[in-house]
Amino acid sequence: MNQDDFDKIKQIKKENKEAYKPWSRQDDDEMINLFFDGVSVGEMAIKLNRTKGAIRARIRKMELTQIKKKSSPSADQSKK
Repeated sequence: MNQDDFDKIKQIKKENKEAYKPWSRQDDDEMINLFFDGVSVGEMAIKLNRTKGAIRARIRKMELTQIKKKSSPSADQSKK
């Protein structure tokens, strides 16, 4: 990391005090429930006091989109 990277992180933390805070199991559980309830990324960000980018990154990391696709009723019917 160079000084520009540190400056960007510092600015982000200034704008959002919770930025780069580790995710707790409770945070993960709440986000998973919101995701599968169809709550938008923007609403999740507000409820979890995170940025939209943080929510999207966590969804990717936890592979929630792939899990949702596999468990959708239309995916089950296409296998028949």
